[in-house]
Formats: sequence, structure tokens, C-alpha cells
Amino acid sequence: MKIIIITGRSGSGKTTLIEKLILHFKKQGKSIAAIKSMRHDFEIDYKGKDSARYKEAGAMVSAITNGKKLAIVADIDEKTTPLDIAHKHLSHCDIVIIEGFKEAKHKKIEVIGNLEEEPLFANDSNIILVVSDMEIKTNLPVIKRDDIEKLTAFIEENF
Repeated sequence: MKIIIITGRSGSGKTTLIEKLILHFKKQGKSIAAIKSMRHDFEIDYKGKDSARYKEAGAMVSAITNGKKLAIVADIDEKTTPLDIAHKHLSHCDIVIIEGFKEAKHKKIEVIGNLEEEPLFANDSNIILVVSDMEIKTNLPVIKRDDIEKLTAFIEENF
């Protein structure tokens, strides 16, 4: 299983890039999982709906399925990372792409949309590649957003 962490500032284009990677790897016949790592709370079900009511009643895990799709909401230990989730629950996938997770001590790709804020690679030695359409001053390799062939070749070689 390859684990690819795509990080960057909000609005940098991470999700769009991940969509392109998923499409590319899917065409190669690979199974892909994607994890969005967030720092704020979220809900995937509406208040009052059955699965939300199960969680409100105290269920540690609540799931909903229609026989074609499955969504699971589970309480996890605050120390559980997206890498832990990938290894424990997604090891059957060829590729796991994690969006966000800036604090990971794992190889990462930084997406830069603009330079209004300092690039993350300036303070993160785990970033091994920059994806941007801008001219970036760095010793790291820089690949343009639409050069998916070059990007996926880099991923195959380095992750």
C-alpha cells in the first residue's frame, strides 16, 4: 500500500489535484482510498436522522448502508492519526491519499496556489515535492498541476 500525503494551505488546490490523481490511478486499475484530515469537528449525517440519533444516544460506532454504499461514523482516540486509520482499515487498497495532515512525520507533497503565506516546506523537511504553477524558489522538485504523468511517475518512484 502506498500512502501519499497531499498538504498545503487552504484554497491551494489540494482537492482538485487529488481528484486528478484518483482518476489517473483508477484508470490503471488500482484501488484508491482517500482520507480528508481536518482540525475542526464535522458531521456527516443530519441531526434527527437515524444514524445521527444512534451517535447522540451514545453509540461508539454508527453506520448507514443501502447495500451499495457504506458510511461509518466512529469515535476514535484523539491520538489516532490518518496514518493509523490507513494501516488499520484501508490496507486492502493499493493507494491511500491523505489530504491535509500537515503535522505528519511522513513524506508529503505540498500544493501551492499562491505565495501570500510562507510555503510549508520552509519549516517541514518531510515535504519532498512541490506542486504549483508558480515559479517557486526551492531545492525541491516542482511539478506543474496539470502534469499528472510526471507527478504520478514521481509518486511511483518515491512513495
